[in-house]
Amino acid sequence: MSAMNIMGTYSGIDMATVEQLIQAESSRGVRFTNQKDTYQKQQTAWKDVNGRLDNLYTKLDNLKKPDTFNSKMVSVSSDKNISATAKSTATTGEYELKVLQLATSTRITGGELSINSLNDEMNIESNLVIDSGIPVEGTEYSVDGKPLTTVQFEVEINAEDTLKDIRDKINAETDKSKVKASIVDNRLILTHVDSGEKSLSVSGGAASSLGLEDGKFTFTEGKKALFEIDGLSIEKDSNTITDVLDGVTLNLQKVHGVDESDKISITNNTDKAAETMQELVDQYNSLNSFIDQQTSVGDPSADNNKTGTLVGDSSLTRLQSSLRNMFTRNMDTSSESINNLQDLGVEIDRYGKASFNKEKFVETLEKNPNDVEKFFHDSEMITTTGLDAEGLETTKTETKLSGFANSTRSLVNEYISSSSGIIKTKNDTYDRLIKDVNQRIETFNARIATKREQYIKQFTALDTAMMQAESQLQFMMGQMGSNE
Repeated sequence: MSAMNIMGTYSGIDMATVEQLIQAESSRGVRFTNQKDTYQKQQTAWKDVNGRLDNLYTKLDNLKKPDTFNSKMVSVSSDKNISATAKSTATTGEYELKVLQLATSTRITGGELSINSLNDEMNIESNLVIDSGIPVEGTEYSVDGKPLTTVQFEVEINAEDTLKDIRDKINAETDKSKVKASIVDNRLILTHVDSGEKSLSVSGGAASSLGLEDGKFTFTEGKKALFEIDGLSIEKDSNTITDVLDGVTLNLQKVHGVDESDKISITNNTDKAAETMQELVDQYNSLNSFIDQQTSVGDPSADNNKTGTLVGDSSLTRLQSSLRNMFTRNMDTSSESINNLQDLGVEIDRYGKASFNKEKFVETLEKNPNDVEKFFHDSEMITTTGLDAEGLETTKTETKLSGFANSTRSLVNEYISSSSGIIKTKNDTYDRLIKDVNQRIETFNARIATKREQYIKQFTALDTAMMQAESQLQFMMGQMGSNE
């Protein structure tokens, strides 16, 4: 019989009793697990703060971009013939545009080839020479009276090559040759990748076998795009026009009818800036509300009062106070008409919640777009003089950033910097605390396990002693009975 099986037989103290004693001992270790749980919740809360600050940092970055406040919007009276986009450099205004002719590409369409399949070997052992030219003033060589610079390349064709192989060999050189090949109805088609009046010719021993010799192919010369803007006639090689209206890209799609034209309007896109501001305010409110939850003391007079996970954390309350100060104070910038966010329709109530008046913001932006941009992001060159190690005078020039977005990003970066931020320091501290409490839990559990073994050993010894005593008593009683 094992020691475990003996325990409790005589004393009545069995494993259930031991577990009750161990449970009583273990209750003293609950403080360690509770402490670990608290650390983990606080660390998670700070990570949430970091994520919200990171989002705020991104929203502030959007306020530094010139396109946010100088964005332009283009509208076209009809999207059938023209589409357009505009950069922030575009000038607002209205234009009338009429498409007279679309730009096309020069093309050579070869004759139909007598093949059963595009995978048939062509049995051509020769070369194909392709010349593509661009009209350039002042060159001596010309075709049909048009001055050219020529781009010539040669394709070597082997007997086992199929028509698809030949097409692929030509297309492998498209970046250099400016010529792309395709196959339609067993015909090899060569197209200049650039539209407009471009030259294109073929020669070489393989030209005849590929239906590209004189009399067998069709030559279609490319055309320029012709259009009018406010009655001014313009011609371009491409249907994508980037150099007629500053900052505007026009895409010509279809020729207008005789009495047709389109109106193009370029206006300031204040919606983009307003959306960016609303996103900033929303993110600020999200962060502020979360901090309120984490630092709440609840109702101390209530039963089972619950407090915030980070209640009493001075770093978090200092962050909240600093951000509120940023959102309400005057900024030192070169903006002449805007001093604070209140001038742009942002108000902070007594509870710290921000509201945004879009109408006021848009009105201010339309009047003073440059001042709005400078309020958020401004810079100046600072020159300082000093002496170097040898006593010689030196001059140092640095760029000093100012404005709401730059100042607030600097504040936020003090917390979220991955190398020296306050939250990184907090996280490292929590890691050490959790590691320490884990070691305490491990040591405590080992002590409890030892205690259990001690109880088992002690109570088993007690039962063994009681068993031996009973045995001796029975022996003595037996001896006394035999002597009567």
